[in-house]
Amino acid sequence: MERQKVCWKITTRCNQNCKYCFGFSNIGELNYDKNKRVLEHLANNGVTDITWTGGEAILYPQLNELLKKAKENGIHNKLVTNGIYLSQNDNEYTKDIIDNLDCINLSIDSISNDINLELGKENNHFELIKQLLEKIKDKNVKIAINTVVSKKNIEKLEELGEFLNNYKIDDWKFLKFMPVRERALMNKEEFEITEEQLEKKVNSLRKYENIKNVRYKKQKSFEKSIVILPNADIIITENGIDRCLGNALEQEKFNLKGSSPADKVRILVTYDNEKITEDIVNMIKKIDYTEIVGVCTNEQDTLNKIINLKPEMVFAKYETDGINGLEIAKKAGETLGKWKMPVFNILDSKNEITEKNADQLSDIVKTVGSKLNSLIREPYNDRISDIIKDYKENKY
Repeated sequence: MERQKVCWKITTRCNQNCKYCFGFSNIGELNYDKNKRVLEHLANNGVTDITWTGGEAILYPQLNELLKKAKENGIHNKLVTNGIYLSQNDNEYTKDIIDNLDCINLSIDSISNDINLELGKENNHFELIKQLLEKIKDKNVKIAINTVVSKKNIEKLEELGEFLNNYKIDDWKFLKFMPVRERALMNKEEFEITEEQLEKKVNSLRKYENIKNVRYKKQKSFEKSIVILPNADIIITENGIDRCLGNALEQEKFNLKGSSPADKVRILVTYDNEKITEDIVNMIKKIDYTEIVGVCTNEQDTLNKIINLKPEMVFAKYETDGINGLEIAKKAGETLGKWKMPVFNILDSKNEITEKNADQLSDIVKTVGSKLNSLIREPYNDRISDIIKDYKENKY
């Protein structure tokens, strides 16, 4: 059976400030009850392996409980950690975490404190890792090491290898510094090396008898990884661009096989009449290059799903007590910016949009520009199909 792996960034909070970090930052995390639901959805969608990371995953206060529940679902738990909290604390929480791990992946880049400080690591980070390795060496958990290789440490890796060889290391993985986003992009000139430099160095390090596997992970392999963000967005990176496949809290079913196909148009429908909504959804589903990511019956739910599910197109009813499609478009533009908001198509069932609405329309167009795409009056059928086809052929 093929294993389905995800990397769950449970929090973006961190107790270090690594200058090469390309992780996401400042994303609000979910509470424990919502993350339990995310975990249930992941398990029900065939996830077999979770790599728990952050930020620093241990800073999420109920990580131990989530690890237990993952174990109960037969999920393989790997924790990526800088080791600071585990090394400095010996309590029920840390014991609980270690007892529910299959693998612990420790981040260490050098045995030199000066180099680690240059990288933005905690003072005496090497000593903390050493203490932690002593604490866990007899536990029933595999030990793996992550080393980010940059100009700062590439010539000092042999001495790190000599140290690690004192322990039974299942996997020593090298990651090339990648200026993808956040701080890493800012520090590109200071840290960047080539794939060739890394490969040559790694080949010289396959000589330690207690280190079972020595390898390096290319940037392209990161782009195959499915990442769950703290807000439960499901992300895959393609050609250096992050693409959202859905939201693991909002959706019970999603496609994790490398993605929701890139050529499918992701659509959200917001309407307050159940029968008409069903007709519109069934009509859209007949178009093989579409994917319905959600349906809504009120304005606030629509805005939440736009932010969380990131549809490309929205079909929204113009006006009822709970929905004003034009106002939703305006708020989406104000929240996300007109370049990130979806394309809006307004469904006007009662021909309510007239010259009296001209000022409102003009005001909204200033905010959202061409993202206010079409006004659709009943009957909807052919018009909706034509709009989706036109969008597909002339993507914004």
